[in-house]
Amino acid sequence: MIENKKLLFPDPSKHPEWIPAHSPDWYAGLNRNVEKYKYPWKSEFDEPTAETIFADLISEQLNDTSKILDVGCGHGEFTHQFVTKTKDIVGIDIEPNFIRTAKGSNKDKAIQFELVDANKKLPFQDNDFDLIYTKKGPWLYEEASRLLKPGGVILGLFHSGTDGGLRDLFQGLYAPLLLDPYDIEKFEHKYNLNESYDLTDFELRVIEEVEYLSRPEDVLQKKCFGQNDKLKQYVWQQCLKGVTKIFNQNATSKGLKVINYHHVVRAKVAK
Repeated sequence: MIENKKLLFPDPSKHPEWIPAHSPDWYAGLNRNVEKYKYPWKSEFDEPTAETIFADLISEQLNDTSKILDVGCGHGEFTHQFVTKTKDIVGIDIEPNFIRTAKGSNKDKAIQFELVDANKKLPFQDNDFDLIYTKKGPWLYEEASRLLKPGGVILGLFHSGTDGGLRDLFQGLYAPLLLDPYDIEKFEHKYNLNESYDLTDFELRVIEEVEYLSRPEDVLQKKCFGQNDKLKQYVWQQCLKGVTKIFNQNATSKGLKVINYHHVVRAKVAK
């Protein structure tokens, strides 16, 4: 049961050290301090997770001759699961430490990782790939239609907010969602799908992912992912006591239940 709605937490995004999530500075901080795109909080998930569903959608498109491009591959952990399903995988990212980490752990000849800015023309030949995907990275527009073979597919997984009572429980710390995840038309506009050049047959679906945060600290870790130590210290000092009280009143035996909303986008190049 949701309680303590009158307890209002300070908004971390108003702090001068706050860095907007997924901005260039935010990614640069992860690149510099962590060298991985990996969540720091502890939690459990109901299956299937959004990433499991997305991986299955990718796998459905593959055969042993497919060539695929992972855009925004991070440190390459997700990329590796397709190495037994196809012959040629390229992972690209703009952050050098992500790519260094990916290369350092790569023992598969089928995968190559390259430092590439996906916002510019990519260093690949026309009609070079059967499948392009991005997991919470940049969605390719004109470049996707150039790089994909006729009939090729592009897939995207995008996180579109977390709620399931989280924002009522921790008002101020978590602001209301700006967009209803089920307002498909607005998200189509957000992703600029109408500007994706020669890509056709767009599909956009919502995935609800159930997650159980393990500890009160994980409520703060989830909010402050990618922020610097000074900002985190402020949030912990201001919020941990109140968060702990609310967490203990509302958590189940598995943890505090939240809902992560994701969108899966699919399109293809005409044959």
